Amino acid sequence: MAHVRFYYDVPEPLALAYELAARAYRAGQKVAVRLEDETMLATLAHRLWTQESGAFLPNVPAGSPLAGQTPIVLLTAEAPIPPRPVLIQLARSHPELDQNSEWVLEIVGPQENDKAPARERFRRYRAEGHDVQAIPRKAPTP
Repeated sequence: MAHVRFYYDVPEPLALAYELAARAYRAGQKVAVRLEDETMLATLAHRLWTQESGAFLPNVPAGSPLAGQTPIVLLTAEAPIPPRPVLIQLARSHPELDQNSEWVLEIVGPQENDKAPARERFRRYRAEGHDVQAIPRKAPTP
């Protein structure tokens, strides 16, 4: 069973997705990032290539011929999830996990339209027998 971590009330979900992808990449892990739509995918792809001056996090869309050898693969909710030990999940629908999934890192924004489907995914992961934990990520108060 996978370890599922729900980061909720995240003020900037794509910023946290970048941070988690960077940590996994630097630890030598292959990552799949599941996004709601093509707009989110393009935004995160750009951020992964340009966030840090002089550095980048190599990534391609899941349909690319280079997906098998690229550390970070980006996909939309409709695409099948490639076998990777780490899945960063920003889509509203429940992902279909396989036996290669060790970690699922769910990122949930503060909007109610993000929270309702996340609650359903949380219950479903638990029913499937996964190790599920919730982690608040609210912005610090000034």
